[in-house]
Amino acid sequence: MDKAHETAKTLMELAWWVQRKGPVRSGLEPLPAAERAVLRYLEHHEGSGVTEVGSALNMKTSNVSAVVSGLSERGLIEKSSDPRDKRKSLLHRTDLARANKGRIDAAVTGALEEVLGELSPEHRESLFDSLEALSEVASRLRPYG
Repeated sequence: MDKAHETAKTLMELAWWVQRKGPVRSGLEPLPAAERAVLRYLEHHEGSGVTEVGSALNMKTSNVSAVVSGLSERGLIEKSSDPRDKRKSLLHRTDLARANKGRIDAAVTGALEEVLGELSPEHRESLFDSLEALSEVASRLRPYG
């Protein structure tokens, strides 16, 4: 399992860079992990409620509510009433949240392209050949499918 450990360490280092340095390179302030998690969940489950988000991310409803309040204040999430249950709010990412994600993605892609250009062609191809397996691992580890 030494290779699994080394893979985990490398992936954590890459994830940290993407999550912290990606926003900075795009001119944005990095978000706390819980806020990133909620936005990432809503990217694939637009219109979810606080309880659903909490359940999917294994977070307490009160913590999700606090995260949503912070994201709302920043203009990154909007709430709408559930037409079936007016007591329940549905969560949606705003245009600003989508635009910020696009900026971060572009910054991370640009940085990665620079680094990949410095690798040997064999290392680049080896990395690209592993993407399908890495994507499968990520989908199996993702808590919300």
